[in-house]
Amino acid sequence: MKKIIIITILIVAFITSCKFEDFGKSSSEVMPEGFRGSLEGLVVGLPRAEGSGLSEVRTVFSTDEIKHAVRGFWIPGNDKKKFDAHFVWLDPDGNVAYEKVFNIDPTWKNTTIHYRGKGPLKAGQWTLAVKVDDMYLGKIDFKVVRDSSKIPLKAQIKAFKSEKITINEAHFITEKLRDFADGKIEKDALIKDIPSNLAGRKVGLAVSVFRKGELKDIAFSSAKELASSIKEILSTIRPVKDGKASIELSIIHSGLKVSASNHVITSKMRQNMGFSMNKGGKSATILPTQIARKQFGDATGLLRQLSIDAGLNEDGWKGADITAFMTQDFVLSDNMTETKELAYSRTVVPVDSVSRDELVKSVDNAIDWYLNNQLEDGRYMYTFFPSKDLEPNDDWALRNLNGIFVLSEIAKDKNNEKLIAGIRKVIETFRQALVEKDGNKYLDWKKHRPVSSIAGTAFLLGAMVELYIPDYKDDMKKMADAIIALQEDNGKLRTDFYRPLRDIDQLYYPGETLLTLIRYYKLSKYEPAKKAVEKAFPFYLEFWDDNKEGPFVPWQIRAYQELYQVSPQKKYADFVFDLMDWMLKRYKPVGKEAGYGREGAFSTQFASTAVYSEGLSQAYALALEIKDKKHIELYSKALKGTLGYLLGLQFKEEDVYWVKRPGKVVGAIALRPDINELRLDATYHAISAIHYSTKLMSEKHWNSIVR
Repeated sequence: MKKIIIITILIVAFITSCKFEDFGKSSSEVMPEGFRGSLEGLVVGLPRAEGSGLSEVRTVFSTDEIKHAVRGFWIPGNDKKKFDAHFVWLDPDGNVAYEKVFNIDPTWKNTTIHYRGKGPLKAGQWTLAVKVDDMYLGKIDFKVVRDSSKIPLKAQIKAFKSEKITINEAHFITEKLRDFADGKIEKDALIKDIPSNLAGRKVGLAVSVFRKGELKDIAFSSAKELASSIKEILSTIRPVKDGKASIELSIIHSGLKVSASNHVITSKMRQNMGFSMNKGGKSATILPTQIARKQFGDATGLLRQLSIDAGLNEDGWKGADITAFMTQDFVLSDNMTETKELAYSRTVVPVDSVSRDELVKSVDNAIDWYLNNQLEDGRYMYTFFPSKDLEPNDDWALRNLNGIFVLSEIAKDKNNEKLIAGIRKVIETFRQALVEKDGNKYLDWKKHRPVSSIAGTAFLLGAMVELYIPDYKDDMKKMADAIIALQEDNGKLRTDFYRPLRDIDQLYYPGETLLTLIRYYKLSKYEPAKKAVEKAFPFYLEFWDDNKEGPFVPWQIRAYQELYQVSPQKKYADFVFDLMDWMLKRYKPVGKEAGYGREGAFSTQFASTAVYSEGLSQAYALALEIKDKKHIELYSKALKGTLGYLLGLQFKEEDVYWVKRPGKVVGAIALRPDINELRLDATYHAISAIHYSTKLMSEKHWNSIVR
């Protein structure tokens, strides 16, 4: 008996001493330093309040930051079989503090796993490892400290807030620098004019001088005091008498050393940080405004550019010291009288101060952009890259068709004859591609990316509805009948006239088509069009239960809000509100914490906020119509934020000092804050939501909304 007890004690002691050796940190063979298999990388940080992903990437946490998460990055494969990934948190003593097995689809690119272990966290170094099929794919180490002030990112943000300069101080600096660049003031006189309370500020400085859309001078200084920085920078700037310089000023704050991990650098890029690199006495720096303009595809592209700028090989960043820093960015262009703050590459638009008049003006400016960029056959320029001064010979006719669908409504409302004439020209171009079959007509566009989808025909029909003339009547009837002929007995709409059907198209094309049919009914009173929309309702109501995806929402809202106008049944209103309520919960609009340039957008949906706002505006219209106070308040607050965000994406005259051909840019709306690519759909979705909203609200109504 004693022997059994002794053996048992020894076994327990052995297991205890192992501390789950499977997850131990001693063997590099068992737990590799890098990543292998389908795991591409890991980062840890604080999770977003809404949706997946991380709001901050960190390597240091405080003991009370229990709500952290790991983001795993996977290499998608062709294998259709799902697999289990085992995530394990090891505390400083090597004990398993928490573990989670997550079933992963091989097509996924990333996963976010939240820590659900007990708190507080033990101070010291932690390890987070991932295992698949009993093989370690990788790990990441992070530190937990007792004093939260020791967390580098928190210290960086605190320092940034204490070092910030005011807009008036920025204007003093930029105005003096512009005068110097234009040969209006001497160097010594400028230095002498700097007030003492500004001269001693302990911040770094970068100045970029632009003339006629080209960067002529750029200078950096890391002197300990601002006056010394300005003195250094003046030695680099080459004055040109009456040269009409535009000055971009970056106040450099609070550097933080970071690893050269692709995923860490990417997260800092999204936080609008700049970077410097140093290796073997060679260094380079890139500002957030430069990153936004250069449009790096990923962190690797940025690191390669830093390496080249430092005089190293493209992979010189490996093993280099990388620092991420925060900046305040300002501009005083040659045609501005007041300095403005920049967010990415456009001047800041304070979301809560946007007026209704500014919304109306933004639509007018966008109209001018379309008119300035209309091709010979009437179609509009598809895309333009300002940083490269590049207009690719490319088009997707479906987006041009959606464009005329939007613009025709705006042109009619504004009675803009020039815009109407331009749209009629596009309509005629696309009418040439109508194919008649069995007495019906559908669009079969062959150029660039072919279009034979139901949506292409619907958009052309919709534009003709808005700008109706008798000459359109016969084609419109045949197009409507062609669309209706694609409806199945259960109400489902087939999404193409002859090409293979794709499941994903059910999220987009039916809603777009149903909206057109109900508008055609309003004009013509053609009953089959209305009946088709009614017949589709049960199918798409059930479809939504199994396919809760963002792209489905806005178009279905718009279709059934307009059906409600002619057939006010509660089930249609309930569907509209269910869709938009889901959207606002799933992608809760972000607040001031998101910072300039992002505030007001649907969370994680910075490129889709425009099209989602189209649905939001019409859901709001329905709430107003039936006097639903709860939804009026909910939707109006969200709308005020999203429309303010969209105005911040629009290029204004003061934003194009770095652009060679301003006419290709002014009035256009960028895809998202950190991407300057201009595509015609980003602009028309935005102005569609803005224009529709301004029709609903007077200036007084708009001003009464408080987020």
